[in-house]
Amino acid sequence: METEYARTSIFHIARADFLQRIRSYYFLIAIGVCIFVMYSFVPPVNAGYTMVSLGNYRGFYNSAWIGSMVAMCIPFFALVGFYLVNNSVKRDEDTGVGQIIATTRISKVQYLTGKLFSNFAVLLVMLAVIAVMTVVMFMVRGETNQVELGKLLLPLLILTVPGMFIIAALGLFFDSLSGISRGFMNIAYFFVWIFLVSGGLGSQATDVFAVNTGMLEIQKSIAGAHPDWNNSFGTGIIIRDKLGSCKVFTWDGMTWTPGIILQRIFWMAMAFGLVLLGSLRFNRFDASEKRERKQPNLWFRKKREIRMDDVPMPLQIKYRELPAAKARFSFFSLVKAELLMTFRGKPTLWMVLTAGLFAASLFAPLEFAHKFALPLVWFLQILTLSKLGSREVTSRCNEYIFSAPSPLWRQLPATFSAAVLILLVLAIPVLLRTLLTGNFYGVFAVVAGALFVPAFAILSGILTRGSKLFEVMFTIMVYGILNSVPWFDFVGATRESQDMGMAHYLAVTTLGMILLAFSGRRWQIR
Repeated sequence: METEYARTSIFHIARADFLQRIRSYYFLIAIGVCIFVMYSFVPPVNAGYTMVSLGNYRGFYNSAWIGSMVAMCIPFFALVGFYLVNNSVKRDEDTGVGQIIATTRISKVQYLTGKLFSNFAVLLVMLAVIAVMTVVMFMVRGETNQVELGKLLLPLLILTVPGMFIIAALGLFFDSLSGISRGFMNIAYFFVWIFLVSGGLGSQATDVFAVNTGMLEIQKSIAGAHPDWNNSFGTGIIIRDKLGSCKVFTWDGMTWTPGIILQRIFWMAMAFGLVLLGSLRFNRFDASEKRERKQPNLWFRKKREIRMDDVPMPLQIKYRELPAAKARFSFFSLVKAELLMTFRGKPTLWMVLTAGLFAASLFAPLEFAHKFALPLVWFLQILTLSKLGSREVTSRCNEYIFSAPSPLWRQLPATFSAAVLILLVLAIPVLLRTLLTGNFYGVFAVVAGALFVPAFAILSGILTRGSKLFEVMFTIMVYGILNSVPWFDFVGATRESQDMGMAHYLAVTTLGMILLAFSGRRWQIR
């Protein structure tokens, strides 16, 4: 009887969560992003870039090659899929469903197992769409009319399906860590993802997503079939001449050995063990286990003594004797309130790191300060900035704020102004040092970045009613700056972005974001 109850509970938890997820627009966006990644990973033969470089050879676009290329997109699927499924526990907590579940006999393991099956089912539906699009990709990109469904789809089944299970387990593990900031988890997973992908590319023993497995098979096959191969191999966005000028390598597909199958089973078992480990930390929505955070005694927080006057209050207050009420509004007072709310409750470690990076941008060489210290000190504000456009909804006080006088023309500009002011103050050392060198474009780029980041944060919060989109995208952008990617350089730190004039594009984009943010907030108010 108890076993039947457990199976039924797991099934209904998984079913309800699965139906809720596939009906959301986040699911459609995730599928669209995955299809775009897959489409880009198999470029046309005459494209000016490639995702898998074989030196003086190129892969022949048959069923085996296209199927393997799509399967090797699993690291990108892992990034998109995680952020799709990693908020199921938090959603139950926010909606109050978790408190209802806490009153039932459902155990931690049963609840998390149901969520794991739900996550896996959602990712499998996404993978089914990818499989259909793989067949379409063969029709569009294929250089032969002979369709071999086994070689086309088997890599997805053997390599990508276990990868989806691992992603589902990772998402649930991070989500089950009660008491840890969700924004911090979103940022932490990005670096965990980089570690897993880098480790997999470097060694087959740590190949969680099976990318190295496919790469080694391709290298072994081309080395045996073509002795004149120059042993050049690379992955990523590689700009090169048209692939049509290379020699053609025809690949017959993977050799599916028991070792590959056992390796996939091993990593799936490890992922399930991670869920069991997360159940030890999961509090099962027990509010009594939440510890109150000790508010730091910040220097700008004034303690006021409440003094009672000795003069007794009159027993009767006449309405006509009261002074006339005067409506007053001070935009600067509202900005001050926004600043105080921004800094309230910040931990001491955050203050120390911010002060350290601020000092580094003041005393370190200007090139280091501009490219590393400034983006990092702005990155430390990510958990504050990510809530700018959604905190009214997530805190469930939007009815009060939106019913205040002129919330569109008072509260939203004050929020934006406070955020810009914070970023500009943190950028003062770089601004002054850049100005003294006569680099006026660099000054303009930093100011444009200080306007762009809050505008992006507010717009993403208004559109998604959450902080996840900005946290993920801003993390990727800062990581891109640190690795000299010009398209992500919003502070004008790299020579390539300066030559491209990225600051001018950011200025125009910021203006468009502000207009969209006002339109979105107007729609929310109405």
